[in-house]
Amino acid sequence: MIDKLVEAYEHGQITAEHLVVQCLHMLDPEHPDLILKDLPRPILDRVVQYACTYQPGKMRSNFGLQPAVDQVEAAKRWIESNADAPRVAI
Repeated sequence: MIDKLVEAYEHGQITAEHLVVQCLHMLDPEHPDLILKDLPRPILDRVVQYACTYQPGKMRSNFGLQPAVDQVEAAKRWIESNADAPRVAI
């Protein structure tokens, strides 16, 4: 599923913000690596940007409900703790 979302982003079918929100919705806070480990570095950077401006209960996009607080926080923690891991560039 993640591969298809990244491919849709690469082909201009969805925005980076849409990709970020969709990935966060699928993220298991106990195992964020299952979703995040294969994302390209620019998308991980966008996840961190999203997390830094995240406001629970506030609508930020027209993609539906926002991800849960624990999903956003787990993603940010995982990315920050794995910042040196090599990523595929888009």
